[in-house]
Order: sequence, then structure tokens, then C-alpha cells
Amino acid sequence: MERNKKGKIDMRKFNNVINSLLVGDRVVVPKSSIRWVQHHAIYLGHENGHHWFIENKEGIGVRVVTAEQFFAGVLQVTRVERFIPKHNYSRQDLVQFALSKRGKSYKLFNYNCESFANHVQHGVAKSKQAQTGIGIGIAALLIGVFAVPFMRR
Repeated sequence: MERNKKGKIDMRKFNNVINSLLVGDRVVVPKSSIRWVQHHAIYLGHENGHHWFIENKEGIGVRVVTAEQFFAGVLQVTRVERFIPKHNYSRQDLVQFALSKRGKSYKLFNYNCESFANHVQHGVAKSKQAQTGIGIGIAALLIGVFAVPFMRR
């Protein structure tokens, strides 16, 4: 990530995305250049001169970060998933619920960044990435269990 003369991260390439966000929108970014695994965070809004996000970070848990912290090391945005408020769940309700999860532990298969974002936006803590990973792991295990005996012949 490029830094300006004061050593701060150059956020210009993300300004269009940031300025289009509404409270409760999800921002999804690649965790690496391979892009197989994505990191999810929820936009909390602009206050005190900063844009704020809440994320569930591996090794840390649910935390509030500035846009500069969230986009550090990020090369591009994969997508933005808009939050659509419901009659009984407003943007303010979403913020309060998300903030109530601060400090909750990150768990790769049970409560990762994607399941946290789904929990906050839709009320269901699930992760397609984790489900896919478990499925691939089970398939590999089954292939190993059934293929190895045939390979020894």
C-alpha cells in the first residue's frame, strides 16, 4: 500500500467506494492476491473525521477499526453488499447489534468474518467460505480413505 509523505496510507483509490457506503453495508476484500478467501467488514459510518468499520479479525476477534486500518494492505475491493433495512431492523439497530459483539472471539469455522457480517446484516451467523472449506476437507479425506487402498495394490 502506498504511503504519502506523512507516512499515512494513500486512501485515494478507495474514496469512491467509501463515499458510496451507507451504514450497514458490507465491504468484501481479498485476503491475498489469490482471492480464494475474502475478508468481510461492516461499515458503521463517518464520525469524528473518520470512516468506521467493524470486523471479526483472525487472532483478535470483533473490533472497530478506521478505514485506514481496514484498507491497510488491501489492493482492491471485491464487492459491496448493500444492507437493506427491514421494518423491524434499521441501520441504527444494526450498528447497536454489531457493537454489542465487540470482543467476541474469532472462530474459523463457527464465527469468522463472513459469519459475523451475515449475523449483523441478516441475523444468521453462517459462512459459505467455511462450509466450502469443510466440504473440500471431507471430500479430500474420503478420497484419501478410499483411494489409498487401491493405490497400494
